[in-house]
Amino acid sequence: MKVKFPMRRFVWIALVALLPIAILYSLFPQVFACPACFLFDNNGDGLKNYFTLDHYVRQDQGWHFSGMNYPYGEHIIYTDNQPLLAMVLRWVHHHITDMDRHVIGTLNMLLLLSICLAVWVIYTLFRRWQIGRWWSLGAAICITFLSPQLWRFQGHYGLGYVFFIPLLILLLDLLLRAETRRWLWSLLTALLVVCMSLIHMYFLLLSSVLILSVTVLWWWYHRKEKRLLRAVLPWLTGAILLPGLFLVGLRQYTDTITDRPAEPYGLSQHTLTFDATFFPFFPPLDAVWTSVLHREKPIMERTAYVGMVGFLLLPALLWFLFRRRDEEEPLHLHLKMLTGSAVVCWLMAAGIFYHSVLAFLWDLMPPLKQFRGLGRFGFPFYYLYSLVVAYLMWQLFQQMKYRGLATTGRYMLSAAFILWGFEAWMNIRAVKAPIFHPNEYLSHTLTDYVPILHAAGYQPEDFQAILQLPLVAIGNENMGVTRGFWTLREGIHASRETQLPLINYAMSRTSVSQGLDIVEFISTPYYPKRRAALLNDKPILLLCEEEFVIPAERKWIEKGERIGSYRSITLYSLPVSAFKTVLLPALPSSQTDVQCTGWYEDFEMYPSDTVMTGQGALHIRQAPKSIWTMTDTAAVSRDWIVSFWSYVDPFKASVPVPRMAETNPQGQVLRSQGLHRDYIAWSEAFGPWIEVNFPWTTTGQGHHYELWIDNTGPVIDNLLIRPTGDTCIYFKPEMILFNNLPIPAGQ
Repeated sequence: MKVKFPMRRFVWIALVALLPIAILYSLFPQVFACPACFLFDNNGDGLKNYFTLDHYVRQDQGWHFSGMNYPYGEHIIYTDNQPLLAMVLRWVHHHITDMDRHVIGTLNMLLLLSICLAVWVIYTLFRRWQIGRWWSLGAAICITFLSPQLWRFQGHYGLGYVFFIPLLILLLDLLLRAETRRWLWSLLTALLVVCMSLIHMYFLLLSSVLILSVTVLWWWYHRKEKRLLRAVLPWLTGAILLPGLFLVGLRQYTDTITDRPAEPYGLSQHTLTFDATFFPFFPPLDAVWTSVLHREKPIMERTAYVGMVGFLLLPALLWFLFRRRDEEEPLHLHLKMLTGSAVVCWLMAAGIFYHSVLAFLWDLMPPLKQFRGLGRFGFPFYYLYSLVVAYLMWQLFQQMKYRGLATTGRYMLSAAFILWGFEAWMNIRAVKAPIFHPNEYLSHTLTDYVPILHAAGYQPEDFQAILQLPLVAIGNENMGVTRGFWTLREGIHASRETQLPLINYAMSRTSVSQGLDIVEFISTPYYPKRRAALLNDKPILLLCEEEFVIPAERKWIEKGERIGSYRSITLYSLPVSAFKTVLLPALPSSQTDVQCTGWYEDFEMYPSDTVMTGQGALHIRQAPKSIWTMTDTAAVSRDWIVSFWSYVDPFKASVPVPRMAETNPQGQVLRSQGLHRDYIAWSEAFGPWIEVNFPWTTTGQGHHYELWIDNTGPVIDNLLIRPTGDTCIYFKPEMILFNNLPIPAGQ
C-alpha cells in the first residue's frame, strides 16, 4: 500500500528549504554569481585569514604553515586558517580538482551556507519543542539574521559559522530528551565539538562551558531521578571530556614551540556589557541609544544583542526561570535548564566569573588565559536566550488561544515578528554593507608584481622570501610590531603572485623568541642576526611603502637595488649578505668611555640575576615606578633621545609602558602620557632584550621632568638620555654600548 505524501507538506518543506536561500541570494547576488571575485574583508585580519588558508591549500601540508614568519613558519592552529577546512581543501586540491582559483570562493560560500544551515537547525529544534511551524520558521530566520556571529564575516571567518552553536544545542536536546541512542547523540556532539574546534579553537572553550553548564543544571533539575542520572550523565560527561583531551593532546603533540606568550592582552577588556546585550549596536539604531545614554558604541568583541523583543521579554524570561511549581512539564524544565545555561554564559562573557569567584582558575590552569576574548561567550548566550524567548512567545500565544483570544495572539506574534524581523534585516544589511571588496589581493592572475620583476630581469624564484617594510610582526602579544599592519595587504598580494613566503607575520600567540629575532633582524648590524643565520644565499625581495618607513628600516632599503614600483610600493633586491655581515661604527682606540651631555644609569645598585650588563638591573615590582628625574635649568629648549633596554619574559612577553611627565615651576603638569607598545618604534633587539627608544624635548626654565614605568613586571637595564646628535660610548666587559646599542665583546 502506497503512503501518500501530501502536496501541502511538500510545499512547506520546499518553503523552509528555499526561503533562507532566496533571502541570501537577494542580499549577496554578486557573491553567488562569482564567489571568488569578492573578499568579505580586504584588510587586516580579514585579508590575512584568507591568505593563510589559500597559501596552505596550495603550498603546505600537515600541521605546518610556511607562508609567514620565514624561515620558521607556524603551526596552522595559530594562523586562523581553519585547519580542518584547510586540510580538506588541500586534499581536494591534490586528489580531485585544482583549487588554485577556488579557495576564496569556497570559503565565501561556506559562510553563506552556514546561515541557511542555522535556519534549518533552529527550525528543527523549535518543531521538537512543539512550536507551530509558521512561528518556528519566522523565529528561526530572525534569530539567525540577527546573530552577532554574522559580524565575524568581516574578518574572523572561523567564528562566523552561525549553524554550529544551534546544532550543538539540538544535539544536546536529543541527548537529554531522547529515550534511545543516547550514545549516538553523545558521539555526534563530541565529533561536532572536535570539528568546529579545528575550525577555530575558541569553539572548544565555548562548547565546554555550554555543555558543562547544561550538565550541572540538568543534574540539579533531575537530581532525584537516580536511574535517569545513570543513563544520561556518562554520555554528557564524555561529550565534554573526550573532545578536550583529544584536542589538547593533538596540539601538544604537533606543536614544537615552547615559548608562546602565556598571558595575552585583552582578558579584562573584551567583555560583554548590559548595553551591548540589550541595545542595538548596528546603524542606524545605534545612534539613538548611544546619544541618549551617552555611551560609546561597543566593539565587535563585546556584542551579543538579542533584539528589542528579547529586551521586552527579559522580565518574563526571569519569571519563567525562577518560578517554582510542584509539577513541572518536562519540556519546561528543559527550557529552564537552557535559560540557566544562558545566564552562565552571559556571566562568563561579562567577565564576572573571571573578576570574582573563579579568578583563581586562570592561574591554576594557564591555558585558559589563551582564550582572552571573554565577550565571545556572548555567542552561546545569544542563541540560548533567543531560543527561550521564541518559546515563551509561543507559549503566551497558546495561553491566549486557550482563553479565546487567538486573534489577539496572532496580532501579538505578528507584531513581534515584524519588530524582530526588522532588526534582523537591519543587522544583516549592516553586516553586508562593507564586504563587497573586489578580490585584487588574492587573485590567481599574475598581473601586478610578477610583470615588474620580469621587466627588471628577475624571476620570482630568484628570491627566497619577501620582507615588507614598514615591519609588521603581530602575534607576540604585548611586544608585537604593528606599524606595517595596514601595508601587509600588499605583502600578501605580492606573496600570492610570486608564491614567496613573507618574513613578516600577523598570527596568534607566535613564539616570543621569534618575535625578538625579527626585530633583531632589522637592528643595527653590530652583531650577527639569529634569523639571518637560517637563510640561504638567495636575495630578499624588499617590499616597501617608503613614505612610512622609520630610519632604522631606511638603512636596509639603501643597501638594496631598486627593481620598480607598484602603486605606493617600491620593490628592491637586497642581498642576504647584508643581514649576515657585521659592520661596526668608529670606536676610540683607547677603549675609554665617551660620555656626552646627558644621563646614564646602569642600575648596578639593584643586584639581579637578569641583567644585560654588569650585576644589576631594575625589576619593576610596583607601578608606577620613577626611574629618572631632573629639573631643567637651561635657558633654551633641547632635543633628547631617551633609551633603555627591557628583558622580554619568554612567556609573558611584557614590555614597559614608559611615561615622561613634565611639570612647570608652578607645579602644573603639562605632559604625562604613557607610551604604549604601538607608540614605540621597535627596531633594536639583542637576545632576550629589546630597546625602548623615543624622542623628548625639554623646555628649560625650571621645568621638572620625571620618567615613570607604568606597568609591573619588566626588568630594565642601561638607561641613556642623550642629546640628539651626540655620541655616547660605554665599554663594558660583556659589550660596548654605542649610543646604547650593543656591540658584543669580541666583535
